Amino acid sequence: MNIAVIGSGMAGLATARILKDAGHNITIFEALPGRGMDSHSLEFEGGLIDAPLRVMNPHLWKNTLSLATHLGMTTFPVRTYMACSWLFEDKTETWLTTSRTRIGNFPIINNRKGIKQYGWRLVKGMLQLKTAIHQFFKSKNQDITLAEFINHNEIEEVFWHGAVMPVLYTICTCDPKTIGEWPAKPLLVFLKQLTDGDALLRLNGGTPAFVDKLIQGIELHSGSAIQHVEEQGDQVVVRNEDGDEFLFDKVVVATPTTKLEDFLNKDQFAEDIKLLKQFKFEDGELVMHTDATVMPPNRKDWCVLSYMMDRQFTKQQFTVWLNSIEPSLVGKTPVFQTWRPVTSIDPKKVISSVTLTRAVVDSQTVALNKEIQERHKQPNRKVFYCGSWSCDGLPILESAVTSAMHIAQIFGAPLPFEGLKPKVEVAPQLGY
Repeated sequence: MNIAVIGSGMAGLATARILKDAGHNITIFEALPGRGMDSHSLEFEGGLIDAPLRVMNPHLWKNTLSLATHLGMTTFPVRTYMACSWLFEDKTETWLTTSRTRIGNFPIINNRKGIKQYGWRLVKGMLQLKTAIHQFFKSKNQDITLAEFINHNEIEEVFWHGAVMPVLYTICTCDPKTIGEWPAKPLLVFLKQLTDGDALLRLNGGTPAFVDKLIQGIELHSGSAIQHVEEQGDQVVVRNEDGDEFLFDKVVVATPTTKLEDFLNKDQFAEDIKLLKQFKFEDGELVMHTDATVMPPNRKDWCVLSYMMDRQFTKQQFTVWLNSIEPSLVGKTPVFQTWRPVTSIDPKKVISSVTLTRAVVDSQTVALNKEIQERHKQPNRKVFYCGSWSCDGLPILESAVTSAMHIAQIFGAPLPFEGLKPKVEVAPQLGY
């Protein structure tokens, strides 16, 4: 079959790759002038800045890593140490730094202040959280939000807001208030699996290398947004802003649902649009820069992840120190990614600033996803939808790949990568 895939994020590229390998003729359409998934990545002093930086837990990103392995990619382990700092009006004070044990890769506190002032509260909070998670999964009522979970359980504030929530900000990359509205279950599953001691992995060559593999041998039309999609008889007409018109047997739409009204025929797809508009999305700013004020004041406290927050936990930001996690940047000028900055970043030190759209999970998401899957089963259906937003769980790369696998099953395409273990190599430049 001739199949169009609209959108070249992870879901679109994975769908295209799987269907191409199954023998279908695939054409990808991308509004941006390039490939959507790595459109914000750039070169810095001969090294790679992935925007956003992507690291993966082998349990939580198992399908993504299996697909990468199937395509011949290798990974290397990274150690995501963390520093937490209080934001005062006139200064920044680091109160916690962590590292990991050599055996088991478990997180530990490694600064005196963190142990002396907050050690017992952090340990107490960890035990409280483990108990609360255990009780949650034994209970019959798991249909609650994260905020309700916290309200129902006593967990040390400094542990929850100072150590746990920053991790969730890193993964979910959405507003802290929004996370509280998410269903508790997928977030608690994530926290439970994240603490199993496995090292996080990064793909050799980063996102651009992955995209190269995913798109190999597939036709790509980029730089012109899709303007119209309409069914005509047994085929689907796709037209872009340049006026180019194409005919396909099937179309897979792999874009945020906020954009569907821009091109889907409003009469033919009225019910789909009505359903898909109920998914929520949120924009956030990601800044790539060389301003070290986003890091702890003392260089010895610098860690891969730097979290800054006020004492009331009303302002939070997190920063990734890229040189400590990307081999090609080792020895270069310190360079950072800051998500939703609340502190001032020197404009002269900004390399790039991008707005990223992220799906938001709420109590309706599961029901909406179920309805989408049911509609995909309709006989003679020609247009399908996928994306990180269209699967249960966290809307991350893994859910995007899982959504592509759902589409593959509809088309009867094999999934030869399922169950493959990542190939792990050491990156000696990182020093471990």
